[in-house]
Amino acid sequence: MTPPTSAQTLQLLHTLDLDVNVFDTDCFGVMWHGAYTKWMEMGRVKLFESQGLFLSKPNDPDGYIYPVVEQNLKYKTAAPYGDKLTMTTRLAIDGYKLLFYQHFRSHNTDKITLEAVTTVVVLDTQWKLQRRLPEGIVQTLGLTQ
Repeated sequence: MTPPTSAQTLQLLHTLDLDVNVFDTDCFGVMWHGAYTKWMEMGRVKLFESQGLFLSKPNDPDGYIYPVVEQNLKYKTAAPYGDKLTMTTRLAIDGYKLLFYQHFRSHNTDKITLEAVTTVVVLDTQWKLQRRLPEGIVQTLGLTQ
């Protein structure tokens, strides 16, 4: 999945290796579709952390909340129990929306098992939508607005 032409694609990239564990599989012995979302969240958080952005603790008056508002997943091939996957996460900005593009690649077959794009917005701790990315986030990510 490629970013829309209006999005500002950043050179931010994070990779994470993971094992397909038995608790991540369905009755057919392949990665259960819902298990991917847990790993995708971890990839988004780790990409942020690699840039010096950290999720706010509850009741942090100067913090921000990053809710998922849209998610599109495209399942390509099965990932069987015992496989190892590499998840790649990259970030694009479209106005005030953060677009996380992620894919999983099998170590066994070298094929993409899933491609996804997740749209996240920024809220303050009063749950007010930030229609401009907060300056601290802009500076930390090295963005231009």
